[in-house]
Amino acid sequence: MFELDPPDLRSSELWADAEFTERVAVACPLDLVLFNATQDAWGAHVGVCVGDDQILHLCAEVGHPVVWSWQEFAERKRYRTVVGIKRVVRRVDECPQP
Repeated sequence: MFELDPPDLRSSELWADAEFTERVAVACPLDLVLFNATQDAWGAHVGVCVGDDQILHLCAEVGHPVVWSWQEFAERKRYRTVVGIKRVVRRVDECPQP
């Protein structure tokens, strides 16, 4: 449907990646947002922007996927820092075929 090919990377690898993603200043739908207690990308939590002030993520606090606002992340010590935003730039049709 969206034809994006997100990389299968850990958060620090995702933040360093320049082949499949690019860093952007403002989140748009389907962008990946990295949160942590500090600016360190290692161990960061990754969510998906799904619209204005909404980020979908797997929430350990409640045990299932939820949509939170940016403020809800900021209110929690472990997610209070936005490490950054990544946009997937590689599309499915660009993937090498076996």
